[in-house]
Amino acid sequence: MKTMVIMIGIQASGKSTFAERKLSNYTRINLDTLNTRNKELMEFERALEAGENIVIDNTNPKASDRERYIPRAKEHGYKVVCYFMQSRVKDCVERNENRVGKAKVNTKAIAATSNKLEMPEYAEGFDEIYYVSISDKGFLIDEWR
Repeated sequence: MKTMVIMIGIQASGKSTFAERKLSNYTRINLDTLNTRNKELMEFERALEAGENIVIDNTNPKASDRERYIPRAKEHGYKVVCYFMQSRVKDCVERNENRVGKAKVNTKAIAATSNKLEMPEYAEGFDEIYYVSISDKGFLIDEWR
């Protein structure tokens, strides 16, 4: 079945690394690499029309952010899955310190995104929701409770 994954989590919570390692065969839609919402929308629509599996690799902190994708995916017959990344500001700030160049974000941005974070709900249109944490063994994936 065609699947669209929406990643949710503050900056440096591991979203992109998770997508690269666990969803490498998915078309990755990422505002950081596409630079504009218009380019993002064009790539999203292209992937939908092509029936590709898609991962939306943005922070997506609010239900209103996620709403730009879910109805369109449902119209195209997609199963919609959410991976909510454990988003502890302290941990994310530490990981961010190890980043270089454009990948490194302002610490204030991490806190600001954390303040906007809304928990995902099935009512948004998700078919499956998972909680992802990081341990010394890698990513731990649990069903949403």
